Amino acid sequence: MSTSQGFIKTVMVLLESTSGSGHCIVGFRPRLSTNRKEKIAFDPLVQQNVLYRELRKIRSLKKAES
Repeated sequence: MSTSQGFIKTVMVLLESTSGSGHCIVGFRPRLSTNRKEKIAFDPLVQQNVLYRELRKIRSLKKAES
């Protein structure tokens, strides 16, 4: 298989805080996942653990060559 023909396995996504602070973090999920990514993490703007929800896809990541 040539380097130009790789299967995309993972997607990098932007996660936004549901607290309304506008804080965002980056996460990863499988490309074929039917669910949108959700994660509980610390929001430094409100000083609490809050739910982050997937806002949009940033880029696709190719499978590592072995």
